Amino acid sequence: GGHGTPSVLLTTSSNSKLPFQHLNIVHNKMNHLVALVTADFPYATETLCLFMAIQGAMTVRKGANSKKSMNWFHAFLKSTLTAYSGAAFTNMFMGRPTAMFSNDIFFGACVIGFVIVNYLPMDIGYHFFNTFLGEALYTVFSQVFRMGGVTGFSDAAYAAFKD
Repeated sequence: GGHGTPSVLLTTSSNSKLPFQHLNIVHNKMNHLVALVTADFPYATETLCLFMAIQGAMTVRKGANSKKSMNWFHAFLKSTLTAYSGAAFTNMFMGRPTAMFSNDIFFGACVIGFVIVNYLPMDIGYHFFNTFLGEALYTVFSQVFRMGGVTGFSDAAYAAFKD
């Protein structure tokens, strides 16, 4: 299905005399999982970019900035590079503009993710994403983002060298 449109598996009754006389609609139980893995859901790009940014910000916050002693810009830049270095540098190596600089969704997600992790009151963002559920959320969505990147870069490499 398309964005938000549920996919269905259509089956007919075995004793039907006319085509589609007894049409049974069986919902595909894997539909939501397939939509997640293929990033085929509303606001998929924004969601995946935000969770990538949150993962980068959490990595820096748990490590180099664990005491929140870094300058905010240094911490932000390190979070952004931690989150998107593969997506940024692979395009540069292929001679293409990086989406980090040419796509406003990426930069906006970096700002929002950094603020969620570092500047929400009582460190609620950091504490939530430091739980099992929070880590599972940003890990799953970040891996879906990376999976899309690998397929996109593979397609671009094939197009460049297919002859």
